[in-house]
Amino acid sequence: MSDIALPSKDEEFREHHTQKTRKCLLCTTNFESEWAGERVCKKCKATAAWRQG
Repeated sequence: MSDIALPSKDEEFREHHTQKTRKCLLCTTNFESEWAGERVCKKCKATAAWRQG
């Protein structure tokens, strides 16, 4: 058996789901993203072009 400690689910969640100021990939303005994968601001997500894909 290994002595390596694996991160708990809570630690793993916090590591990948932290709020951070990021630059929007569409309009390049800074915004507070809710998690690491959020890279487009709410203003750009509200546009018809974003909703249509």
